[in-house]
Amino acid sequence: MKSKQQIIDDGVAAKRLLDDTDLVRFLGEIEQDCWEEFKATNTSDSDSREAVYMKLRGVELVKQALRAMVDNAAIEKRGK
Repeated sequence: MKSKQQIIDDGVAAKRLLDDTDLVRFLGEIEQDCWEEFKATNTSDSDSREAVYMKLRGVELVKQALRAMVDNAAIEKRGK
């Protein structure tokens, strides 16, 4: 289990990443590439569409995890 300070430090690092314009741009490019790949698939090609969906979910999960770390850090800071 992480200490309060580790949670706060993780939140600070996660916030820095979420505010990093390069990371935001890279994640956006990945999402855009996925949508282009999705549009290029046949409607009957469920395996390819599922693979693209999983990539998109992966990007979203990274962003969601970083936001959760920021939120957890804020909660820990209020508890001090």
